[in-house]
Amino acid sequence: MVYLHYIDAAFAMTAVLINGIFILLVLTRTSLTRIYVTFLFICLAAMVWNFGDYMVFATADRFWFYFSLIGTGILPGVMFHFMNAFVGLVHNRGWIIIAYALSLPLVLSSPLALKYPGARSFVDGPLWNVLFLVLLLPFFAAGIIILVRAIDRAKSESEVNRLRYILIAACVACFSGITDLLQIFNVPVPPLGHLGSMIYSSVLAVGVFKHRAEYDLLAEMRMKLDMLNELAAGIAHELRNPLSSIRGAASLLQSKSGNLTVEKSSEYLDLISAEVQRLDGILTNYGSLIRPIKIEREPVHINSLIEKTVTLMQTNEDMPRIELSLSPAVPPCNSDPQTLRQVFINLIKNAHEACGSEGAIHIATEHIPPSIRITFSDSGKGVPPEILPRIFEPFVSTKSKSMGLGLAICRRLLDLNGGTIEAANDNAGARFTIHLPADNGPVPPV
Repeated sequence: MVYLHYIDAAFAMTAVLINGIFILLVLTRTSLTRIYVTFLFICLAAMVWNFGDYMVFATADRFWFYFSLIGTGILPGVMFHFMNAFVGLVHNRGWIIIAYALSLPLVLSSPLALKYPGARSFVDGPLWNVLFLVLLLPFFAAGIIILVRAIDRAKSESEVNRLRYILIAACVACFSGITDLLQIFNVPVPPLGHLGSMIYSSVLAVGVFKHRAEYDLLAEMRMKLDMLNELAAGIAHELRNPLSSIRGAASLLQSKSGNLTVEKSSEYLDLISAEVQRLDGILTNYGSLIRPIKIEREPVHINSLIEKTVTLMQTNEDMPRIELSLSPAVPPCNSDPQTLRQVFINLIKNAHEACGSEGAIHIATEHIPPSIRITFSDSGKGVPPEILPRIFEPFVSTKSKSMGLGLAICRRLLDLNGGTIEAANDNAGARFTIHLPADNGPVPPV
């Protein structure tokens, strides 16, 4: 029987190496969408479990036994999460949270067993295994049922093949995991957990990476559908206010048309006109965010474009002081000048609203190969920390009367020009930093 322990230890270390390779592939060759991230955590949990068991064999140190149970305890929850993510069942999010919540006591009891005798007796006795089977095995089984139903509903042979890989891996994981858990009850079955870990991780990897292009397409479609749903909800909310104002003004004009003075009638008509313009602005911004935009690239002198944009904006008498620090070493940029001008205008408008007419806006350019860095800073109060990570998402705004589409549009236009934008706070207010790819050719004349 001793040779079986050697074989099991060899399987455990092989599983560690295989899962480590899969983690590297996920980190370096995928877009880290939900499917890939959950698969990564499956591999990580399997590595912890297998490495801990191998070290128990190699060192006979009890520490590694408790270490291995951290991976064992979390595996059913993360597998259930993966199977739901794979099928695309967003409405099962509550059950996913419950699966993780049930895993947590088992996971935490393992390190606690190193210090507390009560936790140690719980982990070392059969109760840990019983709770694992009773609490978490149903979620594993539910995931398998979800996959079977998804295969029955599949509309193409390609989709069936993708799901079959995951179903086979889940069945192998369930069967081999049970053989390990039954050892503590002296059931005469060989422990196949480490061999199963090698098999199901490999089957999952083949299923995931073989159909990688399809998963990326599905993930992109889901992301776009989520964005469209959010945009539709936001547009409906934004349209409701001006439409209510127009309806109210029109109703007053109709009911009191014979008793209204010319001035009062003109006031209501001005209100209707202003709200119609507001509706037009909402739809224009919405179109800028979702409609195809034609980019016409040409060599652009960024400093000159900024100077012309600032001259245009300073025709507004309320515009605050705008300070320029434009490096003469900035090379040309092969971009679309019209979309870049719109980005600069939006950022200057935002800075104006943030710092008021008495504040100051600072615009700087610098050549940091291979990019041109453009910085817009203002003397306002900055972006609230809770909003800062989401500031470029649609309908996220610090202003009560703003739709929150301006910065989302800026990011989209810069993406089309091959650039990026970042937001941060400094001591003087908000700072927005743009990076555009430089041509590194001769600077065109201003």
